[in-house]
Amino acid sequence: MKALHEFWGSLSRGTRFQVLFYAAAFVVGVLLFFGPAVFPSKLWEPVTTGLGIALVAASLLGFAHRLFFFDDFETEMEILVARSLKSYLEQNMFPFMHEGVERLYLDRSGAIREFSQHIKLENERIVIIGSSLKGLLDPTERDKEKKDFADLLRKKIKAKIAVEFLLTHPALAFLREDAERRKPGDIKKEILETLKYLLDSLRVPVENIWLYHGTPTIFSLITSERMLVNPYTYQANAYENFCFEISKKSEQGLYARLLTAHFRKPIDNRDTTTPLTDAEMKRIPTLSLADLFPSRMSDLIGKEFDPVARPRVQEMIVR
Repeated sequence: MKALHEFWGSLSRGTRFQVLFYAAAFVVGVLLFFGPAVFPSKLWEPVTTGLGIALVAASLLGFAHRLFFFDDFETEMEILVARSLKSYLEQNMFPFMHEGVERLYLDRSGAIREFSQHIKLENERIVIIGSSLKGLLDPTERDKEKKDFADLLRKKIKAKIAVEFLLTHPALAFLREDAERRKPGDIKKEILETLKYLLDSLRVPVENIWLYHGTPTIFSLITSERMLVNPYTYQANAYENFCFEISKKSEQGLYARLLTAHFRKPIDNRDTTTPLTDAEMKRIPTLSLADLFPSRMSDLIGKEFDPVARPRVQEMIVR
């Protein structure tokens, strides 16, 4: 009895149900088969006998299948599913995997926590691309998670590892304010505070900071082998949006293409990017669209203004 109890306890819930079901079918089949002998009834005898034989046969076949063939059947099903899944992955997922797409995150905060391990291991170069970096750094250092990340960058900078930044030029910051439901001047103020924080607190060399003449498209954390990509959406903060992690698979892969188009080319293009200097840092708070796009003044103030009004409007834009 003890051995039988242990055997019963070792069975899964589904197997127990199968055993009980087949046993019940067998008992009912036997009762139906011998029913006419116990309860004579010539009218129902063929029906009960037939049902009895069918149930007894089915239950015995079920028992035999479960005892002798089920494991083989389960193995065959696993092989079939594995083949189907492999075929699906090869057609739909492997192209992304070949490009180096490693992981997907629902928001930036969780992504940065995981990606920080690559920052810790980096010994060559770290690149950070964003707008005001509000979702990454806190100049007040009240947010522990952001302070820990800042401390990590400090260690890398002290170790003479290049840490470089490409941020939105403060004069363009207002273009994101309505979409993010921010007050006028808020994002510009954040960028200026971030720049001062980078220079004064983190001790980032001023020549390692560039300002792009356009609104942000993709926040990025980049090491020599990995890249965290966080798209900016039109109507929400980027740090609330999904991120994906890319590894460097080849010199022509997704990692290389993004690094070239999103960082290397922009910092070499003086028409669209301003390298930060000490002198530039002093004049940034007063710069306007007219300073960044002098050749576009007619587009900025509108061609409909008459010659008398144009100088006044131009003066207002400059201010």
